[in-house]
Amino acid sequence: MRIGLVTGEFPPMEGGVGAFTQELAKALANIGHEIHIITDRRARPFTGEKRVRDLLEPIQLDFANLHPIVRHWRWSSVASIVDVVLRYELDVVNIQYQAAAYDMRSPAVNLLPWRLKGVVKTAVTFHDLRVPYLFPKAGRLRETAVQFMARQAHGVVVTNLADYQQLTASIQSPVRQIPIGSNIITYTPTQAEINQVRRDFGLADSDRLLGYFGFLNESKGADTLLQALARLDERHHLVFIGGQTGSSDPDNNQIFLASLQQLVADLGLQDRVHWTGFVPDQQVSVYLHAADVMVMPYRDGVSLRRGTLMAVLAHGRSLITTTPTIPTPELAHGKNVWLVPVDEPTSLAEAVQTILDDDSLRRQLGKGAIKVAGLFSWEKIAAETAVFFEFLLANK
Repeated sequence: MRIGLVTGEFPPMEGGVGAFTQELAKALANIGHEIHIITDRRARPFTGEKRVRDLLEPIQLDFANLHPIVRHWRWSSVASIVDVVLRYELDVVNIQYQAAAYDMRSPAVNLLPWRLKGVVKTAVTFHDLRVPYLFPKAGRLRETAVQFMARQAHGVVVTNLADYQQLTASIQSPVRQIPIGSNIITYTPTQAEINQVRRDFGLADSDRLLGYFGFLNESKGADTLLQALARLDERHHLVFIGGQTGSSDPDNNQIFLASLQQLVADLGLQDRVHWTGFVPDQQVSVYLHAADVMVMPYRDGVSLRRGTLMAVLAHGRSLITTTPTIPTPELAHGKNVWLVPVDEPTSLAEAVQTILDDDSLRRQLGKGAIKVAGLFSWEKIAAETAVFFEFLLANK
């Protein structure tokens, strides 16, 4: 198949949807499909000179043709996407949808499945069902934009059971639940690399390091984590691994980051909180392994839609996270994760102490994490995705 992947972000832009699209594209290419990635101009690798003609030509990646042609996700971008579809005779277009990745100021991308009716089969992958901002007082129009997009697509992909239940109850289009995988290539660091991280943070041998991985926004509970850290003694440190705000919705995320930094100061944690900034995948792996326990207290509960969660599991790290809002049998308390209530810093601090005081439990959680991560390999994800696309093409 000739598959088009539309995404609001793509590396070198920072963002989970972009990282997902890259890994999906590689996996689909590995099983023989021709991939075209249509995305933001900021994803264009820097090459110095950029002629107008160069901007219109795709960039040949090892696994895909990259079309970084969109300046703003407005009505003109829809026309540009249609042009690529026709020019390269694509069989199916898969829109990777997360409102924040498309600036949240226009419903243009929400209308793309409608615009492509009669041109090509479309599938929308909803990374979450949060509605776009659009404009002040847009009200119900925001939710309508998402529902319209789902109804106009020939098929819909969701990453978790909650979104599956919500969409199957409201649209007629076929819906498939296909998980996401780790957005970080796993790497096993040497003990010397791990020791260097601890030295860089000024940790003593008796100090314990908590880790948090992912961009910072209000839904991820980093403020609860800081409050929990303040309840632990001074031997306990915390490292925020990776970029802080990402390329999508930077204004709101920057506001939340500023509030976190103020909270660090208010709680007197400046010497115990460390920040890595955006680093390459291999260095992320080093930091993940350097942490004695990973703590990711999502405010909306743990969910299989989190690429950062999948990365922690794939690295076999012991993880404390929050109880999911709906049953998620893949994540079992005490077997592959340790679950705590949402927004309860005292319970979170107690859980940290429990895990750090029990080496065998920590090892058990790590082994369980690797085992469950095997359910979410990119080979399986790509195979399921391709089967769904073929189903859409076969149904006239």
